Amino acid sequence: MINFISTIKGLEDIEECLPRPTKSFIPSWWKNLDSSDPISIKRCPSFPDFFSQGFVIPMWSDVTFSFDKEKDYWNVRGEAGSPEWVNHSNKQFVDHVTPSFMNMDADIVFKAICPWRIITDPGYSVLQIPLFYHFNKQWSVIPGVIDTDIYHEINQQVLYHGDGQEVTIKKGDPFVMYIPFKREKNDYSIRYQTSQDIQTLVNSKNKMNGYSLGDGAYRKMQRDRDKNVR
Repeated sequence: MINFISTIKGLEDIEECLPRPTKSFIPSWWKNLDSSDPISIKRCPSFPDFFSQGFVIPMWSDVTFSFDKEKDYWNVRGEAGSPEWVNHSNKQFVDHVTPSFMNMDADIVFKAICPWRIITDPGYSVLQIPLFYHFNKQWSVIPGVIDTDIYHEINQQVLYHGDGQEVTIKKGDPFVMYIPFKREKNDYSIRYQTSQDIQTLVNSKNKMNGYSLGDGAYRKMQRDRDKNVR
C-alpha cells in the first residue's frame, strides 16, 4: 500500500494535482502511434508494461525558474502561498560531475519542497525516476530511492537544462514518477550456460512462436505464468 499525504489543506481536493497511476499520464506521441502497424513500437509490450508501473505526481502549482551561469544567479517564481524551491548547492553534486539527461547538460540543481509525503507499508521503498518518455528538454528530476516506510519527505532534486532561459512547469503537468517495491536481498550468479539453461531458453523461444515486437505470444506467456503463481 502506498499513501500520498498532502501537507497543504485542500491540495488533496484539486483533481489536476492528485498523484495518479502512471497510465493516467501516457504521453500523446505514444497514444498517436498506429498499433495496427506490425513493426510499430506500440506493439512491444515492454512499453505498456512500463506505463502500468507506479504513480506520477503532477506539479502542484505553476513555477518558473532560471539560472544565469555567468553571474551565478538563480531565481524561482511560484504562485503565492505555494511551497518554496531552493538551490541545491553545486558543492554537493554539480561541481563533481557534468550532469546530463538525454544529452542535455545541467549547470544547477533546484530542489522542490514538495507538499506531498509518501507512507508505505513496512519493508517497502519507492524508486524516484524522471519521466523518460515525456522527453522534456528543459528540466529533469534526478532518480533515487527513498525508504518511505521510515522517511516520508520526497523533496525532488531537479536538473535545470534551460541554458539561461526561463523554464516553466505548469500546474498539473506530470512531474515525477514513483515505483514502490519491496526491499529484498537478491543473490546472483555469473556462469556459462548449462544444458538446463539452454533448455530453458529453447522452451521460452518456442513458446514465443516467432514473437517479434508483437504482444500476442508474450501476453499469453504472462497469463500462463500468472495462473501458475496463484
